[in-house]
Amino acid sequence: MKSPRRQLLLGCAGSLLAGALTPARVWAQPNEPLPGLEETLKNRLRFGWLGRSDVQEFISEISDRNGLTRPWIEKQFQGLGVQPRALLLINPPPPKPGEPERKRSWTRYLSQHVDASRVKDGRVFLEQHRKVFESVHRQSGVPPHVIAAIIGVETRFGKYTGRFPTAETLATLAFESPRRGEFFRRELENLLIMGREGIVNLQEVRGSFAGAMGLPQFMPSSWRSYAVGYRQKNKADLLNNPHDAIASVGNFLKVHGWSPDTPSHTLAIVPSHLNVAAFIAPQLAPVHTVDQLHQAGIQQQFMVLSHDTMASLIDLPEEDASVKYWFAANNFFVITQYNRSFMYAAAVLTLAQSLA
Repeated sequence: MKSPRRQLLLGCAGSLLAGALTPARVWAQPNEPLPGLEETLKNRLRFGWLGRSDVQEFISEISDRNGLTRPWIEKQFQGLGVQPRALLLINPPPPKPGEPERKRSWTRYLSQHVDASRVKDGRVFLEQHRKVFESVHRQSGVPPHVIAAIIGVETRFGKYTGRFPTAETLATLAFESPRRGEFFRRELENLLIMGREGIVNLQEVRGSFAGAMGLPQFMPSSWRSYAVGYRQKNKADLLNNPHDAIASVGNFLKVHGWSPDTPSHTLAIVPSHLNVAAFIAPQLAPVHTVDQLHQAGIQQQFMVLSHDTMASLIDLPEEDASVKYWFAANNFFVITQYNRSFMYAAAVLTLAQSLA
């Protein structure tokens, strides 16, 4: 049985599921052949999406709820195929008998998301859009290097936004994924609303294997909730406009509780005899104070957090079973609302430090 913390980290914060699964996989290709799975899916869809009772029920529900006409929704399903590669990436198979399970590694994860090339690209991106970053910083309180780091980890500053047809991908995951089907149906509903409102072209929009789109890889529900245009607040183009992407990431972090001008984390020195599990964050929020951690013998490598700051430890495991620990304060956990992963937030903040 998974621990409560593990179950929590497997969830989605209503933003970027793609990132939660590993942002590098955004760059997976949709057209890699998967003969067995493709045949199974084609069999199940031999009468098309509209020949399925679960799809018809879904159409009835969202039509009533959103004022979308049934003929219009049915038209969007006509001609939609399936995305077996997306299904496999969302539901990876277990290791084959005799094959060792690949362990999580903070060093490996960090190397996938932070390197000299990405830092160089990030500095160019910051300079290109310096005035926009400064303006968004004033409005949101979120520093430019943090916003840039998120876009850098997600899509390498817009270079890799994904090639999976978003409508087809979300339809596949909504009705064929053995887990999180309800989540993907909600995202498909939001995507259809976006199509009806003219925000995206449902036939053309592409994104990640999980349905995330644009420079910041927003899922449809996050786009509708948090996207803001830099020039026109109600008109955000996250697919093509870096200014809107910068403004939207800043808005997302602000809405989720970013505290301006406060440190997010520092490295922790943990005594070898300590039962460290009692001090690791059990949820995506700090539940201790720095003073409590100090009293337990846990020290800050760099004294940046005041004694009364709310903070908990986060763990970053290595393949050899060793673990690095950080003191994590409020702003660290705000980033986990973008992607529910300690490693993700730590990678973003590591890249941000290199860009600062």
